[in-house]
Amino acid sequence: MEINEYEIDGLIQTLKESGIKGIMKYSDVLVLNHMCERGWIPSERDGIIKTLKENTEMDYKDITNLLQRYNEWKQYLPSYSLGLNQKLDSVNKSYNSIVPFRWIGEGGDKKLIGFVKDENGTSVFDGSGNHLIKICGVDENYSINWGEYVQLTSPQRRYIVDEVKNLKGKIW
Repeated sequence: MEINEYEIDGLIQTLKESGIKGIMKYSDVLVLNHMCERGWIPSERDGIIKTLKENTEMDYKDITNLLQRYNEWKQYLPSYSLGLNQKLDSVNKSYNSIVPFRWIGEGGDKKLIGFVKDENGTSVFDGSGNHLIKICGVDENYSINWGEYVQLTSPQRRYIVDEVKNLKGKIW
């Protein structure tokens, strides 16, 4: 199974929120939770065991140990809403994104930013709300025309500028 980049972004955000100690001690539990929440593997015990036996090199003892730890921590792990799951799936599929939508930023300042090819060149959107909001446009000369409606943090602006440079570099 090929894993899309935006899936990794969601997992990385969860890992960041768990801190270094959480990452080091529970990364396998966090990854299992992500796979169950996204529907990649069944969420019931027998389905998890069967899937992990068929698709990993884990033995039964390792799988049951992971499940025990997963069950202990399940109440503390993030639960992905149907809306979040649908947003992650649909935003990248619905739009002809040339740079997939990714979560950029921290806490309440996070934005789901993606680059979409359109009739005017390329538009950069924030997909974190109910509707896409245009952040800026990128013309054929790779000049960025910033919009007035979306307030961005410095790392978000830097991300957009870096991605525009990457797009420009692909042409040359």
